[in-house]
Amino acid sequence: MVETAARKRPGTTGDFSVLEIAGPATDVCGRLLSDAGGEVVKLEAPASAAEPVDGARRRYFDTDKKSLAVDLGTPGGRALLAELVPVFDVVVEALPPGELERMGCGYHAMAERSPALTLVSITPFGQDGPYAGWKADDLVAFAMGGLMFISGARDAPPVVAPCEQAYLVAGVHAAIGALAGLWAASGGRGEWVDVSMMECLAAQENTISNHRGPGEFSRRTGSQHRTANPGRIFPCKDGHFHIFVNQERGTWERFVKWVGNPPELESPDLAEINHRWRNAEVVTAVMERFALQRTREELVTTGQALHLPVVPVSSVREALNDPQAQWLGLAERVGGEQEGYRTLRRPLHPQYQGPRSPAPAVGRDTDDVLEWFLGLGAAERAGLRGAGVV
Repeated sequence: MVETAARKRPGTTGDFSVLEIAGPATDVCGRLLSDAGGEVVKLEAPASAAEPVDGARRRYFDTDKKSLAVDLGTPGGRALLAELVPVFDVVVEALPPGELERMGCGYHAMAERSPALTLVSITPFGQDGPYAGWKADDLVAFAMGGLMFISGARDAPPVVAPCEQAYLVAGVHAAIGALAGLWAASGGRGEWVDVSMMECLAAQENTISNHRGPGEFSRRTGSQHRTANPGRIFPCKDGHFHIFVNQERGTWERFVKWVGNPPELESPDLAEINHRWRNAEVVTAVMERFALQRTREELVTTGQALHLPVVPVSSVREALNDPQAQWLGLAERVGGEQEGYRTLRRPLHPQYQGPRSPAPAVGRDTDDVLEWFLGLGAAERAGLRGAGVV
């Protein structure tokens, strides 16, 4: 075995090493750490034991990662994990609280072997408390964190937001925590970062932080913003657009000019946002009538010419074909003719990062990882494979 906490190994390319023990919410954190310059190894179940792989999801989240296939359901797999954890700079996991410790890989035991280790644990409700042992997926965390309560139309039941908001938001928090742990580790001691999906959702700006007392809290408003009027999505001749007219000086006057100075809006009192809210039906009727007579491009062009916050609601195809997206090269090709595909480029752009590699097949890098990180020779690796550990 090689020494623990080594910062650079033959065959690796990242500035720091990350072991991502595959599970809910780890995909996002692992991708962001890879984008930030980390060498990310995704430890996942061997292909024969894994669930069917979502190709599109894997291509997005696992580009640039390496795949290490280990069966953690075997004693040999758990023993191998205990050897792997302390030789990485960061370990990201989403196992039930206490599961790593039961496998002999708890933070305190591992930190004795590698004091600079940063462990990031993502769970539905955190490592302790009355719900710590509960199982929950993205939908449950989204609901219990409060965001579902404010999602949807005013007079309709709550709805779930698109994508997997709890996994995504928790994954971003986890990546930030991991980088903070790496910074702490430069002083010789790492961190155990406890990320609760429920808490991450509750910390969003529109939920608990807006609670003022009994009956004073955010409610469902659809796309309508609580501090602007008009301030939501409206239909037009050929699609939809969004406008945001708030209390900023001069914005209301420019808006009234834009919609043709209609008599319904001639009262100077409407410049004050609270008075405008009391007459929201009048403002909305003017906006809808004006918009339905015009194309989206016309609305955006003329509105922005008056310095109004008017933007198109673009489809995915339109967003990718947008001139700015084209200039940035937002969608890029990864890999060669056979295994290559198009995906979104890194949202972080350190100048030193080189070409990207396609998302790996399950277990593609098992031999390389075991050799680079643990120094296992061909015979030892063959023994693990023969025992069904990898």
